Formats: sequence, C-alpha cells, structure tokens
Amino acid sequence: MVENWCSNNLMITELLAKSNFTWIDVEEPETEDFERLNVDFDLPYLLVQDCLRPEHLPKYEESETGGHFLMMRSFDNESHPEDTSVQELTRKIALFISDNRLVTIHRIELGYLKTVADKAKKTDFPKTLHDLIHQVILSVIRTYDAPILRLQDLYEDFEHEVLAKKNEHLSTKRIYHFRRQVFILKRILKQTNDALYRCREYWEEHPSMIQDLRENVDQLYFQLDEVSDNFEHLFELHIALNDQRANDVMKILTVASSILLPLNFIASFYGMNFDYLPGLHSHWAFIILTAIMLILVVVAVWYFKRKGWFTTARE
Repeated sequence: MVENWCSNNLMITELLAKSNFTWIDVEEPETEDFERLNVDFDLPYLLVQDCLRPEHLPKYEESETGGHFLMMRSFDNESHPEDTSVQELTRKIALFISDNRLVTIHRIELGYLKTVADKAKKTDFPKTLHDLIHQVILSVIRTYDAPILRLQDLYEDFEHEVLAKKNEHLSTKRIYHFRRQVFILKRILKQTNDALYRCREYWEEHPSMIQDLRENVDQLYFQLDEVSDNFEHLFELHIALNDQRANDVMKILTVASSILLPLNFIASFYGMNFDYLPGLHSHWAFIILTAIMLILVVVAVWYFKRKGWFTTARE
C-alpha cells in the first residue's frame, strides 16, 4: 500500500493492486488538487470538479476518453437524527472507472471502502475489475440498511402512540424529521437506480451484477415506500381520531344543552318583569315548578341514555 500527499489534506492510497487491475483511493481533495488528479490519473477535469460540489445527486456519465464516471451517495452514520438535508444525511463518493483501474474520490474517510479492500486482500475475490466495482457499489448501497431500520422502528413508535396510547398530540417536530428523512432517502435511492440503469452498457458482459445492484436498491426503496405509505395512512387515522374526539366533546355539550334548555326556558319565563304571572305569589308554585324541572331532567337523561347519546367513540 502506497500513500502520497500532494497537499495539507489530500491522501492518495493504493487500496488494492492485482495483476489485471488496481484500486486508487483519494481522500479530502481540495480545489488546488484538481490539476494533479487530472494529470496523474488522466481524469476529466470537469468531472473531478463535480466531486467537490456538495449538491450533486447520484449520476452517471461516460467521458470522452471512454472512461466511466459514477457519482453516488452513501448514508452518513455520523449524521444527527434531526438532520433533514441531502448534505447532512449522506456523503458523496465518486467512482472513475477505466479499463484496468478504479479511482474513488471522497471528502471524508469511508469505513466501508476499507472493509471491501481488507476482504479483497484476504481472499482471491474480486478477480476482475467488474467484481471489485460491484462490491464497492454494493457496500455503498448497504449503508442505507441501518437508517431504514431506524425509520421502521420510528414508525412503529408512532403507531403505538396513536393506536395503543391513543395519544391526542404527536410531536410535529418528530413528524417533520421523519417525513423529511424518508423523502430524502427515497430520492437518493431513486437517483441511484437511475444512474445504475444509465451505466448498463458497462455491465453488458456481466448482466447479473447490475441486476443484483438494482435489486438491492429496489428492495431498500420498497421498504421506504411501505413505511411512507403506512405512515400517511396512520397520520390520516390520527387526524380522524382527533376529529372523532372533538365530535364526542360537541356531542356531550349538545346533550347537556338539551337537558338544560327547558330549565332555562322556565327560569327565564318566570324571570320576566310582569305584574301578573300564574302562581307568582303562590307558595306551592315554587315547589311545583321545582318538581317539574327535576322531572324534565330525569326524563331527558333517561331518553338520551336510551338512545346511546352518552356513549362516545372511545368507549
């Protein structure tokens, strides 16, 4: 393994060297290193520039010299659970592919590349450059396993809160972070699948390899899509349950108002400022009206209870 430094940060490492191909890894390139990479490795200058642009999504291009350029993004395990942008959640890795060499360029150390290299040194595999590129791309794709499992667990937490705890208030902040991360990861996986489809000609002699890569991406995308669909249904159910609770409150208030309405009528009727009202000066009038009011309350409660108006949807 040979390491060369061409600036304060740039590190060029020969990760793997075999008789028919080599793998060169470039870490932390800066703008002043473009010329060195362009000359030493015969890499297209404009494509090397793309490596430092943080906004780039996965893509594929074929250079004028016949080489292949594949930009991918791997999930950053150091990202925060509240990160919600492509740049915060993922890290770029650029693959420059020629007939007998693979050059990978990235800003920070990516552990999965070292894992692939160490495994290759201990075994006879990969035997060809196509095998190596397949392993590198697959290791990039599999970085999304852990975050997707975490999002699935987070969905189950939401489901438990809505259905088991019957929580009336879910954290809007948690919902926002969840939905944004699902959206970002789905977007990255879709772009990755499109890039792999565009480079299908490179895999013309190895169709099973590109098929395996695309199937892995599709599997992860479908898992995310299922989580996304389930959450949307759960969120709609949560809103419906909250609406039902509001309806139950209005129902109880309506029943209470219906019980008190005749009592208010009688009280307001005898509260009018007239000189003559039936029983106004009678001692028995007060007792009779009180009895009538109690009877009206009992009858109304019995009637509404018989109709089931005191039963709420929660019960």
